[in-house]
Amino acid sequence: MISKDNIFLEPIKLLNYSELDYSKKAQFFTDFNVEKSICVPTNNGKAFIICDSIACINISDCKVVDTIKGTSLEGQHLSSKKLLIMGTVTFTVYFYIPYIPDYLFDVDEEAPFSVFIIVPEGTREDGILKLKYMIEDVTAILLSDNMLFFNASIFMQYSENS
Repeated sequence: MISKDNIFLEPIKLLNYSELDYSKKAQFFTDFNVEKSICVPTNNGKAFIICDSIACINISDCKVVDTIKGTSLEGQHLSSKKLLIMGTVTFTVYFYIPYIPDYLFDVDEEAPFSVFIIVPEGTREDGILKLKYMIEDVTAILLSDNMLFFNASIFMQYSENS
């Protein structure tokens, strides 16, 4: 495992599409969803009104895994190394109940995730690891009177400039 002190997680700021260089291909990245449903206390049939939802990422472990080298059936270049990333997403949902004025409630919930990124062949576990990420979308929906659904869409990229 890679020491947590050697993992640097950098948020990607909002993209300015006018400054993008479309000739460069994004490399060493993954795009994934983290979702979770939880039961919340019922409110005697009265609806909660969701105001906002946010998500934060926490990386708990990373490991470089040896794999095969070549080209996959989909045409993806396989470098013989994958970076296995494990962590959690903490969701926070803010809501209010219409008959309780001037009071905002919140629910915090964690959901685990595990993803991998194909990384360059020379990637080692004893070096500094730099990951960039963007939480593209966070959704919280009340599915029923007592079932709350969370979803976060996340883009994560391994940076070779470590």
